[in-house]
Amino acid sequence: MTRHAEMTPHAEMSPRRDYHDAVRALNALQTNHQILQQIRESGGRLNEHSIPEMRAFAEKLGHRASDFDRLRVVHVAGTKGKGSTCAFAAAILGQHPRRLRVGLFTSPHLIEVRERIQIDGAPLAADRFARYFFQVYDGLRAADPPLRRVHAGSPDMPMYFRFLTLMALHAFLAEGVDVAVLEVGVGGEYDSTNVVERPVVCGIAPLGIDHQATLGATIEEIAWHKAGIIKQGVPVFSAPQPAAAMAVVEARAAARAAPLQVVAPLAAADPAAARGLGIPGDHQRTNAALAAALCRAWAARTGLDPGGDAWIAAGLARARWPGRTQRFASPRLPRLAWLVDGAHTPESMAACARWFAAARDPPARCVLLFNAASERDAARLLDALHAAAGAAAGAAVPWAAAVFCPNAHAARADSTNHTVAVDAELRPQKAAAAHWAALAACPAAVLPSIPAAVRHIEAEAEAAAGPTCVLATGSLHLVGGVLDVAKGSL
Repeated sequence: MTRHAEMTPHAEMSPRRDYHDAVRALNALQTNHQILQQIRESGGRLNEHSIPEMRAFAEKLGHRASDFDRLRVVHVAGTKGKGSTCAFAAAILGQHPRRLRVGLFTSPHLIEVRERIQIDGAPLAADRFARYFFQVYDGLRAADPPLRRVHAGSPDMPMYFRFLTLMALHAFLAEGVDVAVLEVGVGGEYDSTNVVERPVVCGIAPLGIDHQATLGATIEEIAWHKAGIIKQGVPVFSAPQPAAAMAVVEARAAARAAPLQVVAPLAAADPAAARGLGIPGDHQRTNAALAAALCRAWAARTGLDPGGDAWIAAGLARARWPGRTQRFASPRLPRLAWLVDGAHTPESMAACARWFAAARDPPARCVLLFNAASERDAARLLDALHAAAGAAAGAAVPWAAAVFCPNAHAARADSTNHTVAVDAELRPQKAAAAHWAALAACPAAVLPSIPAAVRHIEAEAEAAAGPTCVLATGSLHLVGGVLDVAKGSL
């Protein structure tokens, strides 16, 4: 039993503190851009304290790290598709004949932060989110028991993502879930989700170059971090990887005596794919296959293998993952179709482009809405998008216009982002717009926020003679803002 069952001063939420209060307090824990810069300049050494600090925070709340083993965790790392893999896995486990209670922790959120912590396919209700938030928040702020200091510079409170990880684990224990599917935030070795010591099974989705500032500049360095979730003797399943990355994964698995199996993409004839995939896109066959392998292994290792593929097929068909290869019609303008995908690496951008080329409606005018994150090479992403879309369409996609904007979306506190300096947000948008204008030979505008960009596109679409098809991509933060402003929901 955890301490919070007995912590009467903090266990019950004050009636004056609701979900919005929780979001405001959570936003105050965000890592600002100066701290991120310190981590980068340290070569990642500051992150080496992450897991010991997470254990100390858990202990203050009355949780031993070993308590999290009761959640029978499926732990997934990767560069591309780890979130989709987790969504598939949670959906599959939700179709298990035993009617399992399934927890899912992912990031980032699209519209509301409570999306990150789901149970049985639904985000935590606002009142439950607030309850668990303040149980953790008040418990960590309490003077008794004192926090065990890992080193002289240990913080008194975990930062944003670490706090949410701790809160998710706390909530899953309180809710009595039968299984928790955890998506790594960044990397793996020092990621806060790696506080779980004995997952039932681990998965590594496709790897690529991303987050070089914190993970390293080479695929080998990045693979080392991602493979850090591998545990002693725990089976690990991997999607096919570049040779250099696979060599690192194999070495880390061997060092920890963890059986490693590489999973091929799901074939159309596979019985598990009999009912199709709930998340569209050919590249999702890789993520679906990995999820199916993880769930089969989980069922076998927990003594809950129902046999057959019916539950796997049902889960793959029912899976949903908003903001990834998602299409919706504008509720205000029937002639305007939005195609949104949170691609943010060259490989995922190419997959997004192929999906868009197949899903768009010729002869609709094509418009690009893009966010160039400061950490990423926008030119490489745009080059990948332009080339792959043209190759998939058999000819250059006739882009009519493009709009670039930062992830500014002040309508919701959930969307507040203190991790980027404000004055730096427009610079990459202007550079990306100039690059795309030359590449696609179309006008490219830069606007100050997501709402301004959406309204601009809607006005242009309303004035156009025919239908308009918009591809919004470049970051999940952008996609979440578009879903909120242009659609009003997930």
